Amino acid sequence: MPLDTIELLGGTVRRLILALSAIFLSMGLVLAVSIGALEVPEAASEEPAGGAQYLGQDYDAPEARPPEVQVPETGPGVSEGSVLVVRAPAEAISEMEPAKPYSQVVDDSSRRRFSARGWKDSPGSAPKNAKDYSYVQPSKDTAPARYRMKIPTTDRYTVYARWPAARANNAATRFGVSTPSGVRWTAVNQRRDGGIWMRIGAYRMEVGNRYAVRISGRSKAEGRVVADAVMVVRGTQMTPPGAEAPREEPIGAQGTGHDVVREARSHIGTPYRHSPPGPCQAHRSEDCSCLTSIVFDRIELPDNPVEQWNYGQNVARTDLRPGDLVFFKEGGSSVITHVAIYSGNDNIVHASSYWGRVVEREMRYVDGYFGAKRLTG
Repeated sequence: MPLDTIELLGGTVRRLILALSAIFLSMGLVLAVSIGALEVPEAASEEPAGGAQYLGQDYDAPEARPPEVQVPETGPGVSEGSVLVVRAPAEAISEMEPAKPYSQVVDDSSRRRFSARGWKDSPGSAPKNAKDYSYVQPSKDTAPARYRMKIPTTDRYTVYARWPAARANNAATRFGVSTPSGVRWTAVNQRRDGGIWMRIGAYRMEVGNRYAVRISGRSKAEGRVVADAVMVVRGTQMTPPGAEAPREEPIGAQGTGHDVVREARSHIGTPYRHSPPGPCQAHRSEDCSCLTSIVFDRIELPDNPVEQWNYGQNVARTDLRPGDLVFFKEGGSSVITHVAIYSGNDNIVHASSYWGRVVEREMRYVDGYFGAKRLTG
């Protein structure tokens, strides 16, 4: 083969080798980058400085909520405490405060509006709260006590009831409220709760002047069933007008649980704002621990539910009394996220990020019950 032909072929081979080398090098770089992208390093795990941290969030800062305590947006997993996931439906919020307030109280002494065939009358042992009341020993033949209420328009109403608490009372007294879908029954513990207005629940009630609230004379539990006074208040979050006397002195260890509930209810409707960084201002901006620190101002509770747990005496859930502090660890959190004031009949008064204000609601709507403390005598 001629020499010039060999040199030509040699140059061609060298160029081919160089081209193939470049291709393989490029493929190698691409593969290395791909493998590196798949190898994500583990995030560093560090304990927050300063010990347990309060995980409550500002109502106006949903992006700040910690992912480790999120719960589903719908269904029973939604917690109405301090861990903001979703806000309450606009329709439910609109039912809280009606444009035209309305309330009515019917006492057992009202002959035209109270009927209790076979029930006995008794003078009240606490004139400040009740002048008298009716009672009956439960029996399958006993007629219910009935309250005729004037409902001005079909709307949502909150029903309250009052009776003197006593050990001789029934622990499972059934209150029935007439609604468009029938009578809704709720059992209350008249032995443990009482002495102040107790929230029975919020119901949709139809316009009319009828026996809208009743107390059953039947019960599987022992003890007398008591019928004293019933109140209906238009709206789902309105402080019972004229029902709770304002306090005269700061609440401290010498105060009563009833004093605590009365003061806490005066804050219903106060806008929610996480503090800090926001200010803790009575009746203007409050979060859960801000509310409790204001109510117990003589004790000087710190504005932090984790630190508030260090105050008072432990209370079993079965022994809760109005005025006790109740604590929650929502969404499986390892630290306390929420604190509230027990108001009786399994209800609490608390500053809720879900509702965006201070409300009185059933305790079961806050996830992760942790424990309770008693600060009053």
